[in-house]
Amino acid sequence: MPFLGDLGFWKIVIIAVVVLILFGGATRLPMFAKGLGQSVKVFRKEMKDVGADSKSDRAKDARDEDAEPVYYTAEPPSDSDSRTPGSRRS
Repeated sequence: MPFLGDLGFWKIVIIAVVVLILFGGATRLPMFAKGLGQSVKVFRKEMKDVGADSKSDRAKDARDEDAEPVYYTAEPPSDSDSRTPGSRRS
């Protein structure tokens, strides 16, 4: 089968385009191209948003590193601690 051996990449692409035009119909190709274009647009927008989110997260992490650490203990708050809600018991 020397015919199949002569098929190169571009010949296969041309055959695929012709088959799409004949069997896919000329009305479906513009809809497919529009959907593909919208998908690429959404993908680019999301990639930009992810980049902006990661930059803001890095800036937030840098600010958090400068803050003083908070240490928690297992001791219950004392009655004189005014920062805890419901600490005023009569």
